[in-house]
Amino acid sequence: MKDGAAFSVMTGFGEQYFSPLAVELGASNMEIGLLASVPQFIGSIVQLYTTKLAAHFRSRRRTITNFVLFQALTWIPLALTPVVGFMHSIPLLILLVTLYFSSGLFVAPVWSSLMGDLVDENIRGRFFGKRNMITGAVAFASLFTAGFILSMFPKENVLMGFGIIFSVAFLARLASWRYLKRMDDPPNIPDKTEEFSFIEYLRKLKHTNYGKFALYVGFMNFAVSVSGPFFTVYMLRDLDLPYMEYTILTASAALMSFLAMTYWGSICDRCGNKRVLGICGILVVIVPLLWLPTQNFIFLIFAQIVSGFAWAGFNLSSGNFMFDNVRPMKRTRVFSYHNVLVGTAIFFGAITGGLLAKTISTPWIFHSNLQVIFLISGLLRGIISLVFLQRIEEVRDVENMTTKDLFLKYSGTEPVVGLTYRTITGLHKKIRRR
Repeated sequence: MKDGAAFSVMTGFGEQYFSPLAVELGASNMEIGLLASVPQFIGSIVQLYTTKLAAHFRSRRRTITNFVLFQALTWIPLALTPVVGFMHSIPLLILLVTLYFSSGLFVAPVWSSLMGDLVDENIRGRFFGKRNMITGAVAFASLFTAGFILSMFPKENVLMGFGIIFSVAFLARLASWRYLKRMDDPPNIPDKTEEFSFIEYLRKLKHTNYGKFALYVGFMNFAVSVSGPFFTVYMLRDLDLPYMEYTILTASAALMSFLAMTYWGSICDRCGNKRVLGICGILVVIVPLLWLPTQNFIFLIFAQIVSGFAWAGFNLSSGNFMFDNVRPMKRTRVFSYHNVLVGTAIFFGAITGGLLAKTISTPWIFHSNLQVIFLISGLLRGIISLVFLQRIEEVRDVENMTTKDLFLKYSGTEPVVGLTYRTITGLHKKIRRR
């Protein structure tokens, strides 16, 4: 949990501001698409070699910490990029961000495998819900603080602000590296009979429950990435929002995600990850559509709150669903291949979005041509959810409740009441203990 908190400081001060920096450096829509897709794609491809290198190091913890240290060091040139004049280059920024994501994504399957062994399956939803709540709270505070720092700089000197917040990200990842070195490292002896190639993995996808889930997540990431990279461009360039308002919008989603994590976690444990995935798979369809009717700042905050609530449940349930469906000895390899699939989907989704942004010159009935892309993304998400969600099955013994009943019960007034109750009672318990 301490590693997660430090990691969230890094993402709040650094990773969340890659796209704003690119906008500040004058990147085109296509370059923004490349920044959002190429690093993720390369980072996913290198995961094909994760299991081999993990076997070389033997220790999963040592594998993780070595690459996390390298990732921390990538922040040094990233902090210099906005400050040093001759480094104001979008291709250089894309290269550095690629190194950053590659080193982090390379060990993601190993970390997932290790955490799968450390956390009991019966409390997995609550544990990761609590951990994600902590990381979400820290990410919210970090994101808001970084935005405040940027807002203190005049427009002509704002690049210096990026150098400062990226330096904080560097220190935070070093702290994360320190906590990772102190984690337990139970033995993980690979079973040679469980080895299989990426091609074999792809061939089996349509025949298994996990495979249908993986295809759903892959296609959903494609649809999301069609619009995902361009919300920042829309806010900073088309709406011309100051950094403080941009930060408030971004932080609204982070805050709601933090509040919703323990809520979704308990539902995952009680009613199953598939049920939560079904609810949130519908909710994420609505998210880009909320950006269409108006440019009103208050309404956009509401749109971000819906986004944070939906993605908190989607990410938590999809991560836990993988743990439930993949045997421990196969997790590192399967998680690696899964991330390759997702990274490839993100790459082609962002490229498609960039081409659409370049091709669609008229905003139609909207304020910006980017809103047309938001509409397309929402429609794609809806089609994908309708096609795949009904084919995925729950594998755990959970309460017998249909997705429809769950949607009506937990997507109406209960989330507000439940979140308020949990927040108030949680604070009351802390005060009482003190």
